[in-house]
Amino acid sequence: MRIGVIGLCSFTMDFVNRSVKAGHQVLLSSTRENRQFKDLAQKMGENVKLVSRNEAVAADILLLFIPREDVELFLTDLPNMNEKILIHASNPIFSLECLRPNSKASCEIIASLLPEAHIIKVLNIVNPSVLSLLNQRHTGNEIFFAGKDKHAKDKAKTFFKSLNLAGVDFEDFSLPPIPAHLMN
Repeated sequence: MRIGVIGLCSFTMDFVNRSVKAGHQVLLSSTRENRQFKDLAQKMGENVKLVSRNEAVAADILLLFIPREDVELFLTDLPNMNEKILIHASNPIFSLECLRPNSKASCEIIASLLPEAHIIKVLNIVNPSVLSLLNQRHTGNEIFFAGKDKHAKDKAKTFFKSLNLAGVDFEDFSLPPIPAHLMN
């Protein structure tokens, strides 16, 4: 499987390393200048290739980690994204402007720019108290995700499994009712 990655950070690099070990081809594209990462890509082996943004989005699955302020810039004028599975990692925030009330969340912006794509939002950090509410033991290899399209979520979960990650869909949990004394 070909995995496109736009935006490099420790989270996406973990996906890259796991993808290479699983035998996937990885197409890396940085949100900064690609040539900074040329040596890194070469050291990772023949299954990793440094490519343009448009080459990365041609992959079967696209992993996205873009600064919140740059989402529109990087996602405007992409080639056909029809039925593309886009795994969206949390965005770094470099400006307080996007934290103002009534500003759109990055997922909302991405969905409006790429309405034909299937967006899977991943979270790799979940508070232990949330896990206990979900009756979920945390073993360290979980990747929590949410999305609207069942087929895309199933494909993402299969991809996570190939990386030795346990994909946990938030939709699979039925939350217990909130106790009355906490409602007051």
